[in-house]
Amino acid sequence: MSEYNKLNELIGQSKKILITSHENPDGDALGSMLSLGLGLLKLNKEVVFYNKDGVPEILDFLPHSEEIIDSLDSLSGPFDIVFAVDCSGTYRAGKEFERYAKSENCLNLVIIDHHETTGSNADIHILDTNASSTGIMIYRILKSLDVEIDESISKNIYTTIISDTGSFNYSNTSSETFRVAAELVDAGADPSEISQALYENEPLRKLELFKLVIPTLDITPGKTIASIFVDKEMFSETGTTREDTEGMVNIPRSIKGVQVAMLFRQEKGEDWKISLRSKGQVNVAKIAEGFGGGGHARAAGCSLKGSISEVKSEVIRSIEEALG
Repeated sequence: MSEYNKLNELIGQSKKILITSHENPDGDALGSMLSLGLGLLKLNKEVVFYNKDGVPEILDFLPHSEEIIDSLDSLSGPFDIVFAVDCSGTYRAGKEFERYAKSENCLNLVIIDHHETTGSNADIHILDTNASSTGIMIYRILKSLDVEIDESISKNIYTTIISDTGSFNYSNTSSETFRVAAELVDAGADPSEISQALYENEPLRKLELFKLVIPTLDITPGKTIASIFVDKEMFSETGTTREDTEGMVNIPRSIKGVQVAMLFRQEKGEDWKISLRSKGQVNVAKIAEGFGGGGHARAAGCSLKGSISEVKSEVIRSIEEALG
């Protein structure tokens, strides 16, 4: 029996369901969990949405996003199924969820993901690294369950596609991507409305942060690796948070000749979160994996400890080795 068939059978036997996605969620993470949950509600399931970091301001337009909770403290288990979507492992959803998933409150753990790297110990693990977004995989599951794709579901899934394909610009865009997108538009997703919400709705504070980040742009002598960084002082000066760094890695990525771009974001003390983007010559998932992280061949992330110069040097050295 395939994992999809196992999942459909399990859903048929279940009543109470918890759904989460990775911390610091993006459009694919929230759109996937919401579309899955809304579909399961149509099957008369009891559904709870959870994300440890809640809903970023830029994504609060997603239908039913106001139903997402950011704490598991008040929940009464057990849940027949606990879903972690757009997560390579339970750790990606945060420590609170990881503990919850290992407790008696989780009767069956299901992971649905499209990342290359994985640390899954799920009862059912549905993985497709060729899927342009996790939302595409949710679409397949809902169709197999004969769930009607209504306007709310279509908006959420369309957002996953736009977010993870860079508005159909990235190499993960396939013919299936366009076919599904067309069906979602027919079901009520408005491309103009969603694109405007994602890309033409930035708070002024984010542009103030951009002004401070641009001078940190650093390009290696060979002009193939470029990076920027955001430190705590910049956050403090502009009143911004890590949420406001979403998409900033595309600044160095857009430079002609650059093969790998990086954004270094200071967390606590000397902890740095690193976002990596590749134009194809380097598999940045492998780079990130070497530092305990993971992701896709062209979009990945990891964390390192040290000064910004030390951390940058370490990651650049690894990329240069991959470039040969």
